[in-house]
Amino acid sequence: MAMIAAGQLLAEHEPALRNFLGARCRDEDLAAELLQEVAARLVIATPRLSLNGNARGYLFRIAANVWHDHLRRELVRRRAAVALESGEPALADAADARLLERELRTAVRNAVRALPAVQRDVVELRQQGSLTFQEIADRLGRPLGTVLTQMRAALARISTALENYR
Repeated sequence: MAMIAAGQLLAEHEPALRNFLGARCRDEDLAAELLQEVAARLVIATPRLSLNGNARGYLFRIAANVWHDHLRRELVRRRAAVALESGEPALADAADARLLERELRTAVRNAVRALPAVQRDVVELRQQGSLTFQEIADRLGRPLGTVLTQMRAALARISTALENYR
């Protein structure tokens, strides 16, 4: 299957794929981002692709996989945020929940260690005790808005670092 054929295939089914993804995420921007991932996976798969007459089914299988991968990443981000905010262990249904929990905590710790010092200070103070953001700002001698911005930036960096964690 040639690259042009992959592009044509995607263009032909793009509205239906956009609707499929949009119905799941209910966010137009996210649906567009996920559609980009579908296109990327199709291009990567093109050299070894044999559709056997079911191109539409193949594309929707890719879209479903992209959606499921997105959900898994979101679950990891949420568990990491809960673990980071509360200091309590994240719960898993798997038999090896403790192992998964340890791996996640290690991944979060590594992500926190990799933060710039100003962000790491805010995260560590928030994680260690029950300090409010105002108390953290007072302790660090920074304006409250700055502390909140640093926490948001830190959480975004941590989320990015954990994106490929499964």
